[in-house]
Formats: sequence, C-alpha cells, structure tokens
Amino acid sequence: MKVEVKLFGAFRDHQPDPLVELELSDGATITDLRHALEAYGNAHWPKFCPKLLKYSAFASEKAVLRDTDAIPADGKMAVLPPVSGG
Repeated sequence: MKVEVKLFGAFRDHQPDPLVELELSDGATITDLRHALEAYGNAHWPKFCPKLLKYSAFASEKAVLRDTDAIPADGKMAVLPPVSGG
C-alpha cells in the first residue's frame, strides 16, 4: 500500500516538501511505518535524528494511532514530533 506521510515540526527541517511517500505491505501497522520512515530518514536526511522519531506520534485524519494500530486504508498519515512551550 502507498502511504503518504505529512511532516510537521522538526521533520520539516529535513526537506522542503512536507510529504513523504512510502510503500508498505497491506495490513501494515504504525510500527511498520515508524521503521520505514526511519530507514527513509537515514537514507535521505543527513541530519536525521532517529531518537526524535522514537518519541513522535502518528495520526490519521481522525485520530492519533498506537504502534499496534493498522494504517488506515486511505494511507494518509501525519508524523507529529514532541513539542514544548510555555
């Protein structure tokens, strides 16, 4: 399945296009997506920090998903890095 990941926060610093397209097997989970995005980051982003991805959340257009959840059929996802502020 084709998965389109929208980048937010610090992930946007790695490329001007806010979207990354990845190919995953049907029935893939958020854990699978996390691993695929880590591999993509290591291959394409010289300053990529895998630790940031470890603490990031993934969301569909309707909900924040857990690592064991399946990727929605439409393949539209967002990666949300942790934020802080005051």
